[in-house]
Amino acid sequence: YARNPDYQPVASGTPSLTAGPKVAYFDRVEWHIITDPATASAALQNGEIDWSEQPPPEIQQLFRRNRQITVEPIDRLKNPSILRFNHLIPPFNDKKMRQALLPAVNQEDYMTAIVGPDPQLWSQMGVFTPDTPLATDAGMEALAGPRSLAKAKQLLKEAGYTNQLIRLIGPTDILAPAAMTQVAGDMLRRLDVNLDFVLTDWGSVVQRRASRESLEKGGWSIFLTAFASFEMADPAGNSPLRGHGNAAWFGWPSIPKLEELRDAWFEAPDMDMQKKLAREIQLTVLDEVPYIPVGAYTSMTSFRRNLTNRVPGFALFWNMRRA
Repeated sequence: YARNPDYQPVASGTPSLTAGPKVAYFDRVEWHIITDPATASAALQNGEIDWSEQPPPEIQQLFRRNRQITVEPIDRLKNPSILRFNHLIPPFNDKKMRQALLPAVNQEDYMTAIVGPDPQLWSQMGVFTPDTPLATDAGMEALAGPRSLAKAKQLLKEAGYTNQLIRLIGPTDILAPAAMTQVAGDMLRRLDVNLDFVLTDWGSVVQRRASRESLEKGGWSIFLTAFASFEMADPAGNSPLRGHGNAAWFGWPSIPKLEELRDAWFEAPDMDMQKKLAREIQLTVLDEVPYIPVGAYTSMTSFRRNLTNRVPGFALFWNMRRA
């Protein structure tokens, strides 16, 4: 990325994720895709690179022992994560099939797979980002109550599951989705479903999840992914929350009530009404199950200590300079 010499930042304000001056102190930024964590770790420790965006927990521990490296949360808030269904094809075009998986999902399993055993690094989550104004406990017994694989098996049987194929797709080369996909694969195996577990690179997952074909023609049933905190802080940015059918985000749920509640949220006159609607939205999500929230985690990032003034949020380069 080359600095634009014609860009003029605003003259005042505090640099942030969405506002304030965006000052480029480097003439050029090189973004390297290093899929092997050990290789990326060695490069950062040797000063061959300046920043490792999302090292895995075991590498973070190594970096913490290096006085030349800073390890800190990339964002002040946690990253929401979801298990997403394909609503167009069996078996998860049936609401009861989607509901059946709720008792089997243990958010702790998904989150510790990403961040390790420290409970401070993850939070239980409903529809909206934890520690934001619209986060609510409405209906959370569906996600935070006692977990039961036996109950999930029973609900699958009652919904009419008779060994239909379920295809789980996920990556091997990007930390959070890879870890969550492995947990989902283990969960589905313990539910004794007819599982086709397909692991590829993230680029291939992104391409494949756009397919609306049947499973016989290469389609998919489930994938897992995470979002930046601000994307799921309210209905405006929460893409998986949409329920407008073929125009919706990957998975394409058709849930008119969600659309009505979202429209009402935009028209709400004050925060009290927005919070009330947020509760209704969450209850609707946990009934219709366009996706299952699997928790929110603190994404840790690591960079050379001589880099200063990093703007929290994700990998942003403005305002950062070398001390």
